Amino acid sequence: MNLHNLQETDVRIQLLNRLKERIIAAKSNVAEALMADLGKPSEEAEVTEIIPVISELRHIVKNLQSWVLPKKVNKSLLHLTADSYILYKPKGNVLILSPWNYPFNLVISPLAYAISAGNRVTIKPSEFTKNTNRVLKQIVSACLPSEICSFVEGDAAVAAELTSQPWDHIFFTGSPAVGKKVMMAAAQNLVPVTLELGGKSPCIVTENADLEKAARRVAWGKFTNCGQTCIAPDYLLVHKNIYDTFLGLLKSELQTLYPQACLGRQDDSGYGRIIHQSHFLRLKELLDEATDKGAKHLLPYFFDADDKFMSPVVLELNQKHDSLRLMEEEIFGPLLPVFSWQNDDDITPFLKRHSKPLAAYIFSRSSKEARFWRNRINTGGFVINDVLSHFAHNNLPFGGNGSSGHGRSHGFFGFREFSIEMAVLESGPGPSGAELVGPPYTDLKRKIINTALKLV
Repeated sequence: MNLHNLQETDVRIQLLNRLKERIIAAKSNVAEALMADLGKPSEEAEVTEIIPVISELRHIVKNLQSWVLPKKVNKSLLHLTADSYILYKPKGNVLILSPWNYPFNLVISPLAYAISAGNRVTIKPSEFTKNTNRVLKQIVSACLPSEICSFVEGDAAVAAELTSQPWDHIFFTGSPAVGKKVMMAAAQNLVPVTLELGGKSPCIVTENADLEKAARRVAWGKFTNCGQTCIAPDYLLVHKNIYDTFLGLLKSELQTLYPQACLGRQDDSGYGRIIHQSHFLRLKELLDEATDKGAKHLLPYFFDADDKFMSPVVLELNQKHDSLRLMEEEIFGPLLPVFSWQNDDDITPFLKRHSKPLAAYIFSRSSKEARFWRNRINTGGFVINDVLSHFAHNNLPFGGNGSSGHGRSHGFFGFREFSIEMAVLESGPGPSGAELVGPPYTDLKRKIINTALKLV
C-alpha cells in the first residue's frame, strides 16, 4: 500500500491506526513531557490529553468509510431525472496552529481530522511547550511521511509568516486577540479559517440544583489544568437561596481534590502549574485588583512566582465588581469569581456583557429552567448538570460562536471542516429544466412556468 496516496481512504485509515498505536506506546513519554511543561499530573494528562485523542482516532477509523461516501440529496422540481449528491474532497495543504494549554490534545485532534479528509498538514505548535513538542514530533514522524505532515517551530513572528501564506485552510486554537490576527492574515489570500477561541463561559447554579454534584463538578472543571482551559467555567452565578450552602460544599470539594494545594503546599501531586511567568504575573494582577477592591476569599490563597504555583482561588463578588479586569477578560487560570442572583433579570446583564461564550453551563433539576437558559444564551456548547464533558463527545460538534470562534470540529464535523463539500449533479434523460422553461417562450412554456409557480 502506498502510504503517500491520501486519495485512498484505506491509506488514511492505516495512517490513523499507526498514529493511535504509537500514541498508546508512547503515553508515558507524553505524560512526562506534559509534567515538564505544565506541571500536569500524569493521571490528568491521560484523562484530558491522551484518552480523548485515542477515542477520537478510534471513532474516525470506525466511521471514515461511511463519512467519505457521496451523500445523495433529494430531487427538485427542475431536476426530477438528475442524480445529485455531495462529494467530500480534501482541501489540500492545511496549517494547524496549536496552543500551549493542551499541547498534545490540540495538535493530535485537528491533525487526525485533517488526515481523515485527505489533506497534507503543517503544524505550528506553541513555543512554550518544548518538551511536548519534542515528543509530538517523535510520534508523528514515526507514523506519517514528512510529505504528509511536517512541523515548524518558532515564536509569534514565525506564526505571522506562516499565516501570510496561501494555504487551503488554517485551523487555529487560541485567544480571540490572536485569532483576529490570523483571520486578517488569511483574508489576504482568501484562505478559509477555523477559529477555536474562548470567552467568559458562565456557570449558573439554580436553587433547584443538586448542590453536591454541582460543587464537585465545578471544582474539577474549573481547576483542572490549573484553570487554563478555554471551556472552563469562567464565573459562577449562584442563586441567593442556596449561595452559602453551595460555597460551603465548593470549599469542601476543593480541599478534597487538592488538599495540599489549598494549604499552599506545592507538592500536591494532583495540581498543575501556570504555563509561564508573564501569564502568572497577569493572573496575580487580576487577583490583586479584586482583593484591593474588596473581594472576599472563600479560601486562603498562596502563590510562588518562581514555581509558577497559584492555589485555587474563589472570589465572592457583587455587581459593583463587574468592572474589574477579572470580569473584563477571560481569566484562563485558577481564579473563580462568584456572584449571587435572585431573579432572572439579575443574570441578564452578565450574559449581555459577555455574550457568545465558547460554552455555558447550568445546574438545575428543572428541565424547564434549563431550557429557558439554553434558549437565551448564544453559545457554541450548552451543558446541563455538568461541565467540559461536551468536548469529549465524538458525535457532537465543538466550536464557538462569533467572538468565541467559528467552524466546528470533532467527529463527522471535524472531517467535514477539512473537506470541500462539492455539489455534483448528473443530468438524467429527457429535457432539462432550463429547456422546459427557457426561450423561445411559447404558450406551452408559459403554461409550464405557471404550473411551476404553483408547485414551488
